Formats: sequence, structure tokens, C-alpha cells
Amino acid sequence: MNEGNRPSSAHRKGLDTMKCNPSEPAHPALPAHPTLRFRGGSRRRILVGAVAAGALVLAALTGCADSGSSSAGGDSGGKGTCKPEDVTLVQSGRGLENEYYVSVDAGAKAFAAAKGLTGKYQWIASDGDSSKQLSQIKSILANGGECVVLNVDPNEASIVPSIVKEVDNAGAWLVTQWNTPEGLLPAADDPHWVAHMSVDGVPQGYDTAKALFESMGGKGSIVALQGILDNAPAQERFKGLQKALAEYPGITLLEDQTAGWDRTKGQDVTQSLLTKYGDQITGVWAANDSMGLGALAAINGAGKTGKIKVSGIDGLKEALDAVADPTSGYVATTQSTAVQQGAYGLNIGFAAATGQIDPSAESADHRAFYLKPLPVITAANVATVGNPADTSTLDFTDVWAPVGQEISQ
Repeated sequence: MNEGNRPSSAHRKGLDTMKCNPSEPAHPALPAHPTLRFRGGSRRRILVGAVAAGALVLAALTGCADSGSSSAGGDSGGKGTCKPEDVTLVQSGRGLENEYYVSVDAGAKAFAAAKGLTGKYQWIASDGDSSKQLSQIKSILANGGECVVLNVDPNEASIVPSIVKEVDNAGAWLVTQWNTPEGLLPAADDPHWVAHMSVDGVPQGYDTAKALFESMGGKGSIVALQGILDNAPAQERFKGLQKALAEYPGITLLEDQTAGWDRTKGQDVTQSLLTKYGDQITGVWAANDSMGLGALAAINGAGKTGKIKVSGIDGLKEALDAVADPTSGYVATTQSTAVQQGAYGLNIGFAAATGQIDPSAESADHRAFYLKPLPVITAANVATVGNPADTSTLDFTDVWAPVGQEISQ
């Protein structure tokens, strides 16, 4: 770790006690947070020199309007002191109309039940609205305080700094999933952003693309449906597709468009692309199963069932059923990690809140990590894959059981 450029705790506390004019409002466009850190390579670092100093001063000054609720939580130390029965468990994602989040919720509920906290668990749906998600989190923290454990799938990477700031100010405990700005990961001296977990999207995009291309005989033309372009998984999965395209010169990418992870948008975009390109399209690569299933519906509606091959990612039950049906044209997906993310995300946050672990003393690969990789699902192995919402194999004995590879940015 590179500690040389970090401001000391005394420096931060000094900033917290700077005198300011209470009549001057906090600047609304400055969400700076004094404990956020950027990590480069495998080392943790912060922006240095005047930029870092300026950010700290701005963070202190913008907090003057609410100095009574400043960053005490962020400076409170590593281990939590909450009694297990006092912990509130919160899972935040887009919405339960999406089968992926149904499985996330199942995993989270299984953890809550294992700890006797079923009555203190809640799901909050952002409905794809970043402002709504941040407002929900603020409200929960205002009511619950330092014994709130949040497991959050941020709607967009850009709201992560604001979420971290709110959690730090409340002294609560946060685990994030999937999305964070490039280079921004939990820092050694900020225990309240306990961990960030994700799935490496590059091999997902690459493996499903290869399966798609093989089903097409290694030649033809495809269109690609991307997720929300701000999201790290969308970017990583598309990189995987591009890697596969470089290895298959007989495959042409006609066009890629975002369908925002959404099934209805996936269907609408595919219908538009089918109108534009007609019989040129022989394959659709989708960055998740929701969009892939939307594409499949558009293909079926155009009377081209089985003629255009489709691949997705996430292992939704409906996608697995389609892969198992040789007439559907849906040729590949990945195994679902949703149950693991819901269950183990809360487990890690709970361990920090109750003092079982000290996040500030944990290694870098515990603070930001990819889950252990799982194989691509095709017709050859789909029969071996269980229900994506099955929680029977969860084991909460080892907090760090799901850790695969460190995320280094």
C-alpha cells in the first residue's frame, strides 16, 4: 500500500473543526468526501498534491452547514459495536420484476433468516432511478443510524461517492455490488465502506460470445445489446465481446446499442435493428438475459424463431429453459451469482457492524473482489445447473468464502 500521500486522521479531524460562516450554504455541486480513495494497480492511492488537499478543504467547508452530523462515523474506527439483534439489513437494487433481483432478494432473506433478523430485513427498489435510490438510502440512514447494514447495487457508478459519504456520516456499514467509478474502491482507513464485490465481466462477455459464434458456424453478422453504459459490468462484458470478435474474423458486428439491462427495451431495440438490417442479422449478443429474452421475443415475433441465435448473461431461469430447448435459438448464458451477492454481501457488512471483522485491517482482496468464476452455460451442461434462486448451499461460516480475484483498477 502507498500510505505516503494519505492525509492523517489528525489532518482530517482538523479540517472537521475548521470554523466557517454558518450563513453560507454548502455548495450543491461538491459531493467531495474526505475518506474516498482511488486505487491504482494493486496499490491504494489518492489524488495527490493540491487536488487532494483541495478536495479535503472543500469537503470540510461543504459540511459546515450541517456540522452537527459531520463525519464522526467515518472516523469512528474499524470494528463495529452493534449487537446482532440491533442490526437492520437493507438490500437495494432495481426492482423485483427482474428475475435476477428476485434471486438477490432470496439470498438476502436467507441470510437474514440465518441470523434471526427476518423482521429487520428490507428490500428497497430504485426502479432504475439514481436520485430515488440515494434518497431512499438517506432516509434509512436517518432513521437507523450506525447499525444499518446496506448491500447496494448502485443504479449508476456516479452515485457511489454520495452513497459512501452518507454511510460514513451515519457511521453505518456498506457493501457495494457491480458499479463504482473507475479507480474508486474501499480504502484501508475508511472501514464503513466495507467491501465492493462484482463478477469479472470480460470472461462472461467473451465466453458467451464464443458460444454464440460457434453456434453460427463461425460466420455471419450480429448486433449487440449493451447495458447501462456507465456501469462497469456493461463495459467489461462488451470488452469480452470485442475480444471474441477479434478471434472470429468471419463474424461481423453490424451495430451495438444500449437497452439499459431492460427486457422491454431489449425487445424494442431488437425490433428496430431487425427492421434496419433484415436477414443480415444471424446472431444477437446481449449483455444480460433480460435483454436477451427481449431480443428472443422480437425474433419470434418476426417469424425467425431458431434462425437467429441469441446469447445472454446472468443465468435467469427462463434463459436456462431456453438454452435447454434446441428449437429456441437461445444458445448460451452464464451461471447466476445473484443469491451469492445478496447473501454474502449482507454477511460481510453484518460481520463489520458487529465487530467480527475489522475492515481497515483486512487485505486488499477482501475489500474489493470478483466472485469466483463460473463456467458458461450451453446445451451441453445446462441440465447440471440448479434453480438460480436456490439458497440451500449457502454457508455463512466463512465471511470471505465468496472471494475470488482482487479487483485492481
